[in-house]
Amino acid sequence: MNALIDTALLIDYLRGEPRAAAALDICKHRSISVVTWLEVMSCCPPDLQEATRGFLRSFERLSISEAIADEALKLAQEHAGLGQERALTWATASINQLMFVTTEAIAGMQSGRNVTVPYAAPASVVPASASRACAAPARPSARSGN
Repeated sequence: MNALIDTALLIDYLRGEPRAAAALDICKHRSISVVTWLEVMSCCPPDLQEATRGFLRSFERLSISEAIADEALKLAQEHAGLGQERALTWATASINQLMFVTTEAIAGMQSGRNVTVPYAAPASVVPASASRACAAPARPSARSGN
């Protein structure tokens, strides 16, 4: 599967979550949005920044275009509770015709057309906000998905 990976799944992977590793393993081509890159790097401990940056280089990083911004606005308007960061990430997957792989489904976002939820992260464990404090990555090494 060609996929765009959401922030929560990457953080779970870096924390050593086996379900996140399994979800990444089935992705033939893995991408992240610039939003996800920024969220992961922002919560990374300073001593692991270079290793984490190297890990993130194993994913294609997709930028935000006008079409993605327009799609993100549409998604945010259609799905109450969908934050701007999540809307941008989901829109990046949609516009690039990639499967959006997330552990944080919200109402109206079900596995289907371009969304898959390999496992649900408990809301109390992984908040939907980007301001979460990240644990020190357990797996900062790069993994090739290509």
